[in-house]
Order: sequence, then structure tokens, then C-alpha cells
Amino acid sequence: MFDERQDVTAEWQSDASAWAMPGVDRPKPPVTPSEAVQALVDDVQKLCDLDPSSLTGQQALVDARALLAAREQLDNALLKRVADIDVRRLHDLEGAGSTTSWVGQQQSSMSRDAVTLARRLGRLPAVQAALDDRTLSVEVAQRLSRALAKLRPVVDRPDGLIDGQDGEQALAGVIGDGVVDLFCQSVGGLDDDDPRLTELIDLLAQVQASGASQIARLEAAFVLLATRLEPGQLPHALRMLTDALLPNELEKRAARGEDEAGLTLVPKDDGSGWRVDGDLDLETGELLHTVLKAEMAVDEDNPVDTAAWRRARESGVESADELPESGAPRSIRRRRHDALRNALRRLLDSGALGSRDKVAPHISVLVRDDGLAGAPGALPATAGSGTALPGSVVRRWWCDINATRFVMSLGRKVIEASHTERTLKPHERRAKHAETGGRCQTAGCRCRPGQRLIPHHVYAFARHGTTSLQETVLLCERDHALLHQGKTIRLRDGRLIDEHGWV
Repeated sequence: MFDERQDVTAEWQSDASAWAMPGVDRPKPPVTPSEAVQALVDDVQKLCDLDPSSLTGQQALVDARALLAAREQLDNALLKRVADIDVRRLHDLEGAGSTTSWVGQQQSSMSRDAVTLARRLGRLPAVQAALDDRTLSVEVAQRLSRALAKLRPVVDRPDGLIDGQDGEQALAGVIGDGVVDLFCQSVGGLDDDDPRLTELIDLLAQVQASGASQIARLEAAFVLLATRLEPGQLPHALRMLTDALLPNELEKRAARGEDEAGLTLVPKDDGSGWRVDGDLDLETGELLHTVLKAEMAVDEDNPVDTAAWRRARESGVESADELPESGAPRSIRRRRHDALRNALRRLLDSGALGSRDKVAPHISVLVRDDGLAGAPGALPATAGSGTALPGSVVRRWWCDINATRFVMSLGRKVIEASHTERTLKPHERRAKHAETGGRCQTAGCRCRPGQRLIPHHVYAFARHGTTSLQETVLLCERDHALLHQGKTIRLRDGRLIDEHGWV
């Protein structure tokens, strides 16, 4: 491939040598657009001169629809032209140091992302084919290109691993289950014999059996998913699939979030209020998201805001900045602020801050059984906000929650649900506190009595299905988090435990 590029480069250098001589300023030979391109330019000008208001309503809609489709075709053609400029380094003919620089000199609206896509398309045959078939838009192709560029360095490795896990198992999980899961979720679940489901499963099986490289199979699977999702659903789906392939990266991001977590609350200098600034870790962010969402749902002023916003949009208002100050509906930012105020009032009025260790966080988390077990390629757990959660966070929460088990059909519809008592009952919790004096059981822990302690299943409930007083230890939040991050902990009685049980 590189030899071919050098030959082409040599060819244009020869063509340019007649005028590009050091110290000699010669006029460039006149070049005009090709006949096909000039005809297109002329037709576009005619189209711009046409007043759309002169058309009937139905004709205007049909024309607009056709123009949108034509724009996608034109964008695809432009990508190929820009790719050609990059491959043959034609930008050097006009003194530009790169293709991106040359495009910028044309003062066009073509983005850097689009230029990057053009440069990558030669390595993305499935994406290019979908663009040619008009089943993908350029915007969607850009998203696929970015996701695949992130994965390319970590797949097809000599050791067969992807982020420390068996590469083929991870691909089987992502392509065989992850893509199907995300598609079924996007349409609210499917019957097992739905032709859309059976067709996708068959196509994915063909991809897996193709014998192609790992990156080629991922590209094909991502394209199959992208052509079946609404564009707005794709970013989340690609993040989920990428996190499934790179679980250690997800863990590192979560750990970085823990390290960077902090909150600043200071009064404004002019006395008009308070300023809040900071970074929340995953758990705190989910708690805040859940609380604000719940408060906004019961806010009596919400229906008023909704109706007022509808009237404002009908009058042409598109953002809160365009609203008059008096009598305007609240922005989402203001509604979150008011929800936080109401939640804090409700918390103080309840007297809950006077008690300890009574209620676990009411956070909604959806996790597959293979994800809980850490199977390669399993989709990460998702919180109620849609955020992907690393396995260590889910396993940490898992020790002190109420779980509901869902049995899903092939089309990801719930066919059975059951509740599980997986935490210590109140009298067992009191007995454990009596045994330990209300202290963390980790050797050397300086937590004082009265701090929140989490009953940890020495043998994971997800695997063994039992809650035993004898096989439960009380740990403070810090030591419990360390345990689920892979640390081995010595208890006060000398025994050692890690995330998987007694050591």
C-alpha cells in the first residue's frame, strides 16, 4: 500500500516540476472544474435562485426530502475527493502542509471530523459500502470511525487479548449478545420470532464466522447496529460496546473519578447566593441524578412549566435566553436547582440525618448475569441515568441492596421476574453489630462506631444465592470499595478475604 502511494506521489511531482522550480515564480496552468462538476455547480446555482415559497406545500416537502438525500450523496462524493487529495498529497501543489490545512484554506464548512473520516475510509470498507448504499449518513459514519479508531490499537494483538481478556470471547460477547441487546432495547423488546431479530442474529453469525480480522468483524457488527438505530441512540450504544471490550479502561475512569471527586460550596461575594463547583464520582452522581429526577417528577410547578414552554415554542422561542424575565417558564437548569432545594428541605424535615445505617442508596442499576460475573465482552451495567458502571462499583453496591431478577427472552422481553432477599434482615444486622461493636472488621481500620457499615457477602450472593450471618463481614465504605477494586483485606480475627471469598 505504501509503495503504491509513493508511485502516485512521484507522478504528480513530475507534473508539477514544470512550474514549481526554486527561485522561479511562474503562473500555474489554468485548471477549471471537470465537465461533470461544473454541470453540478451550475444546477446548484439554479436551485438556489428558485424561491421555495412559490411551490405548493406538498411539492416543497418532496423537494426538501430529495435535497436531503442528495446532500448525503454529495457529502459521500466529497469524502472520496478529499481522501484522494490526502492519498496523493495533492495539497502540496498549493502549498498546504496537510489535507486538513488545505480544506481550511477553502473556507468551507467541512469539519475536521469529516476530513478525518475521509482519511480513514480506506481502512473502513464496511462503512464506505454503507455510505455508498445510502444506509449511513456521514455524521453516523464519523461516530463509527471514532469508535473503531479507539479500538484498533487494542485488537488483533499477537497474544490474542483485548484489554487483558480473551479476545475471541470478548468479540463473541459484544457481537453475539451486545449488539442484539442494544438493538432490542432501542425498539422496546422484540418477539423471539420477529424477522428483524432473526435477520440480525443471522447476519451477526455470518460476521463472526467470516474469519476476518477482529477490527473488520467489529466494523461490520457496528455498521449492522448503526443502520438499525436512530442516530440519537448510536452514541450511547457505541460507548456501551466499547466499554464491554475495554473493561479495564472503564475501571480506570471510575478510579480517576474517585480521585478527582470534590465539592466546593462558597457564598457569592455580592451576597446574592451560593456558588457550587466540583466533580462527583459515579455513586454520588447517580444518587444526585436519582434524587433530582424524583423531585422534578413531583414538583407541582412542572405542568405549568411544560404548558408555558409549549406556548413559547409555538411563538418561535428556542432557548431560555430568548424568554422574558417575568412569567417565563423555568429552564431545565432552574428546575434542577429547585429540585435540589426541595429535596434538601424534605431530607431535613424527615429527621433521617439523625439515624445511621438504615437505608441503602435507592439507585437503579441494570446488569446482566454475565456482566456481574465479569464475562469477557459482556455489556457493562447501566445506572438509571444511562451511565455505564464498572464491575467493581456494581459489586460494591451489590453487597447491600435489594435485587430483582428478570428472565429475558431471546428478544430481550421480560418473561419472568422474582425478588430476592439478599441482605441481612434487621435482627441479623443488629446481631452483627453486637458481635463487632459496630466497628469495621478490617484490621487497623480507624472508623469509629456509628459510621455506616456495609454487610459484605464473603461468597458473592450472585454466585451462591445465599445470605449467611457467619459468611458476612461488616466493612466501612472505604474498605468495602478497596475490596471490590481487587485488594486483599486482613480482618481483625486474622483471616484474609478478597472479592471472591476467603483467602
